[in-house]
Amino acid sequence: MPIGALAAASLIVLAGCSSDSPAADSDVTLEYMIWDANAVKLHEELAAKFTEQNPNVTVEVTAVPWDQYWTKLQTQASSDTLPDLFWLNEPNFAQYATNGVLAEVSSDYDPAEFPEALVNSYTLEEKILATPMSYNTMAVWYNTAIFDAAGVAYPEASWTLEDFEATANAITAALGSDGVFGAASGPALGQETYYNTIFATGGYVISEDGETSGYADPATIEGLQLWVDLIQSGAAPSVEQVNDNPIAQYFTSGKLGMMWSGGWNATTLSESEIADTIEVAPLPHGSSDLVTTIQGGAYAVSAGSDHLAEAQAFQSFLTSQEASEAFGKAGLGIPARLSAASTFTESFPEWDLQIFIDQSAEAAPYPVSLNTAAWNQLEVEYLTPAWTGQKPVADAARELAKAMDAVLAEENR
Repeated sequence: MPIGALAAASLIVLAGCSSDSPAADSDVTLEYMIWDANAVKLHEELAAKFTEQNPNVTVEVTAVPWDQYWTKLQTQASSDTLPDLFWLNEPNFAQYATNGVLAEVSSDYDPAEFPEALVNSYTLEEKILATPMSYNTMAVWYNTAIFDAAGVAYPEASWTLEDFEATANAITAALGSDGVFGAASGPALGQETYYNTIFATGGYVISEDGETSGYADPATIEGLQLWVDLIQSGAAPSVEQVNDNPIAQYFTSGKLGMMWSGGWNATTLSESEIADTIEVAPLPHGSSDLVTTIQGGAYAVSAGSDHLAEAQAFQSFLTSQEASEAFGKAGLGIPARLSAASTFTESFPEWDLQIFIDQSAEAAPYPVSLNTAAWNQLEVEYLTPAWTGQKPVADAARELAKAMDAVLAEENR
């Protein structure tokens, strides 16, 4: 998902930004590629500020649409024409990291300033190969008007998966005749929904060494079963219904009591017709200490850059306190630098978006491998029969694990 949700803010002031200035005498032009047109203005301003501090270095910012970005990046990597700097995300990190095209971050980078799970997502063989830019955790957006009409208590910070399931069922029991559902999920919505319940019940999607699927694990199956139970009880819409009407549409049209999703929806929800009755709650807890995935973009430098020192200096500059605060104030997402994260929450004072930040301490790295997309497709293929009730969840999950193991074995040859 593209990082930006708002147009970038007007000209920023970054007094005293520090970075390791490159010691070059000749003029240098860095190519910097991103996937979000909304972020161009901000990054052009950051580039101009960097040039003020390093007059011999110019940064050219190019935005490539999300649906073309990864194809273009792969083509560039294959032809040794990668830009000096570019955006990267977890599902695609391993592909580039294992092929040796990413430069290790400079020695001045302090990983303690960023969420540990996110730093780990961009680390290979103890080398940090990209600097986290921003991140998303999940929470529960809920419609207080629906809760009030159903006579159901609002979620509490200490609520559990059992509380969540009971709440969803109670909402539908009271308002189902009006087409209102308590919650929703789908086989393609791992990040927003079932990855989180899998982690909360003590399961896992993929082993830490990236060699084995976790879908056959009983705890993982428990995390999946919750969502299927909600569909079977009528508290959640069917797969067909979600395919016809996205979950966000159900929510903003007043037909869904709770929506599990990320902070990226803040702008859309603030502009919706139900904005005045929306609140946000933390994800419910299960038997483990984890409640959410954490996923976010990062700044990467090409190992083959002809201007490696300058590129690494700009990479360091982009993760500085001042640049991170500018990112958050522009409403582009939660800055990965922990000390700057509050700038995003301050952009939407009507909600307690601190919840998204706090949950980073209870987050599991986004599950990835060398070819994440291959088994993401298998998730949809094998879990859909469970979601539709055509196959028991345990059977579907074990079949998925077997198919996923085959993909992983091919990857790890």
